[in-house]
Amino acid sequence: MNILCDTCSVLMLIRIAPEMFCDDRFECVTIPEVIKELFQTQKFKTSYPWRREYKSKMKAMGISEIEKGDFQLHLQTIRSIIQTGIINDRTGRYFNLSRVDQIIAACSVAHNYKLSTVDNDLNDFIKQEFSGHTITPLGIVNDWLEKKLIKWDKMKQMVIEDWDVCNESPQPRKEVKRFEKYTGCKYAGPK
Repeated sequence: MNILCDTCSVLMLIRIAPEMFCDDRFECVTIPEVIKELFQTQKFKTSYPWRREYKSKMKAMGISEIEKGDFQLHLQTIRSIIQTGIINDRTGRYFNLSRVDQIIAACSVAHNYKLSTVDNDLNDFIKQEFSGHTITPLGIVNDWLEKKLIKWDKMKQMVIEDWDVCNESPQPRKEVKRFEKYTGCKYAGPK
């Protein structure tokens, strides 16, 4: 399962697979705070007015689902690590995770979900402190293509092109190659 916490990635992926949060085959979940940000932040209202078309498809995990198992234990551990001040091995700086980032990290670790975010600090934290797994938005698209959950067409290609126009984060070279192999199309998104 993939836990999506990057709002811009959610907005791009939902146009490729509108059922991604409703159909378990897509293996995507998110938390209520992400959905709330998508619909209450002025930036998204202005830049992505079409997002309302997908509101009924944006389902978040319920609190009881989030808090299953060792979630609270992981959340407390993460809070302690952040308060103590652990250095990011890659950047040499202290990790600085928001309250929402801490919830997402705890959910990812407690449920063994792959984390999908373009926030390098959060990615690094999950990998460094918990040997967690991460996946890029293009990696998710590639998994859907591999499982034949989506069929590539011109409309989906336009969404990828829009990633570049919207200044989204570059995607890893290996995922770009994988995408081109599965679709037969040139990757036109951010590199």
